[in-house]
Amino acid sequence: MSAPPPPAIDPAHWLYRLSPEDWLRAADKELALAYSALAGKHRREGLTYARRAGGMALNAVLWSAPSDAWGRSYVDHLRALAADAGAPGEVRTAADALMSAAMTSNLVSLGPGPTDLADAARTVIAWARARVSAAAGETG
Repeated sequence: MSAPPPPAIDPAHWLYRLSPEDWLRAADKELALAYSALAGKHRREGLTYARRAGGMALNAVLWSAPSDAWGRSYVDHLRALAADAGAPGEVRTAADALMSAAMTSNLVSLGPGPTDLADAARTVIAWARARVSAAAGETG
């Protein structure tokens, strides 16, 4: 029995409006914005970009492995990944860090701001990219 054909691009569909590769490219752009905002001590903006980056990368995973449990929003995806016992611990921890991070911080730092939240998003993106690559190898 062969696998069903991959879905077609559908600009009106929340998930299929971009290909997995396009979702990953969008995630990379958001990640760059997250690093820039966080380094510039714009935590709220940086965290938002980091969450968006991780969620967009997870949309790429959902293309080939749809899951109602992951919901439709980037935040739903990250929460589900944080609780997914089948995902590697480092990836679950990264997703949880993105979801549990406060929008503001009382810490004052000299020099650039901390970019740990962007690092967490990068971990999620790397995992998603590996999953997408593996799925493409299985079907391609």
